Amino acid sequence: MMKRMGRRILLLAAILAIPSLAPAAGDTALDRATLRGLTAVNVVVDKLDPQLQSAGVTSDSIRARLEDRLRAANIPIDANRPEFVAVRLTGVRANRGPFAVAVTLGAYQPVILSRDNKTRTATQTWEVETVLLAEPKQLYRATMDSIDELANGFVAAYRSVNPK
Repeated sequence: MMKRMGRRILLLAAILAIPSLAPAAGDTALDRATLRGLTAVNVVVDKLDPQLQSAGVTSDSIRARLEDRLRAANIPIDANRPEFVAVRLTGVRANRGPFAVAVTLGAYQPVILSRDNKTRTATQTWEVETVLLAEPKQLYRATMDSIDELANGFVAAYRSVNPK
């Protein structure tokens, strides 16, 4: 029992550390400024771990939830736009017990390198994240609640630089 609990604590600590290890965009005034002038966004959901899918969390359900939240905030969705809002879920679970899931929502935009204008790519310019711990039966609800929370963060950031 003690050994099992120790593994769970170590696993949770590892999940909590993942987002902080990678340098990334955030939700500062400069990050929000990169959203200024966006007229529409595409929505992308990264490939999900099969364990999450088997617990009922699907790319389609995540995409639909996020698109609903953006539309409700009058942020247009356009599948042809190069600018996109992406959701990434990183989950782990021991053989039994709860899932630990890091949920990240980021805005990605095309950029051109200033030293070589032939080099074009898409990079993350804004990001928020959360971590959840949920039993398999509650994972879907907890994930959708997290998507709502992060979508609200994006809407607030977007509206702060693109008032209606």
